[in-house]
Amino acid sequence: MKEKRIYLILGASSDLGIRLIGELNKEKENCLFLLHYHSNADNLHKIQMLNGNKAEYFKADFSKDNEVVRLISNIQQFCEAPSYIVHFTSPAFAYKKLKQFDIDRFDENVHIQAYSLIRILQAFLPQMAKRREHNKIVLVLSSVTIGKPPKFMMEYVMVKYLLLGVLKSLASDYEGRKININAVSPSMIHTKMLRNIDERMIALNAEKSAENRNADVQDIVPVIRFLLSDEAEYLHGVNINVSNGNVIG
Repeated sequence: MKEKRIYLILGASSDLGIRLIGELNKEKENCLFLLHYHSNADNLHKIQMLNGNKAEYFKADFSKDNEVVRLISNIQQFCEAPSYIVHFTSPAFAYKKLKQFDIDRFDENVHIQAYSLIRILQAFLPQMAKRREHNKIVLVLSSVTIGKPPKFMMEYVMVKYLLLGVLKSLASDYEGRKININAVSPSMIHTKMLRNIDERMIALNAEKSAENRNADVQDIVPVIRFLLSDEAEYLHGVNINVSNGNVIG
C-alpha cells in the first residue's frame, strides 16, 4: 500500500510554485501540501484544494537560521518526513558587476538558497531514503550552471553552482537508496523574480534566444512534474537543461 503523498514546496509563493501546486492539486488525490513562503501567502490561499488534498502554510525567512529551525519543527508536527521536496527559494535577480559585489549580501543569498536547504535536507532526507517507495527532491537551479553565463552575474552564478554542488554530492551519497535527487536549470523566465531588471535587458535576452522569447512558467513546470513522477525513478543526479537550446553545455 502506498504511503500518503506529502509535498514540501519551498518558495511555494513563487510563480513557478503557484503553477506547480495548481497542477498537482488537480491531478493528485488525498495529498498533503506543506507550503513555505517568505512574506505573502495571498496567492497560495487562492488555490482551492481539490480531490481530498489538504494544505498547510508556513512562513519563514530563510536568511535567519532560527526561522529555518522553527520551520523544520513545525513540519515535523505533520509528518516524519515529506515524500517530495521542491526547492524554488531564491531572492529577486539582479545584475551586479565585480565592483558592486557585496559580501554581506552574498552571504545572505547563500543562507536563503543553500544553507536553509541543507538544514532541511539534514532533517528529512535520511528518513525519506528509508522508505520502500521512491521519494524525490527537485532543485530549481539555472542554465548558468550548464554553459557560459552572461556577464555581470558572479554572485548569482556562485550561489547556483553551490546548489549544484549540493545536488551532486547528495546524489552520490544516496545512490541506490530509492531517493531521486535531480534539478532543472532554466534560462530566463518571465516571473516576478525579474522585477528589479531593466525591461530593455529582458527584451534583449529574449531577442538573443532561439525563439525570440524568454521562457514562461508553463515551459518549466512540466519538467519539474516529470521529475516528481513515477516515470522518473531511474533519473538521479541529473541537472536538466531547460533553455530551448539557448545554452548548450
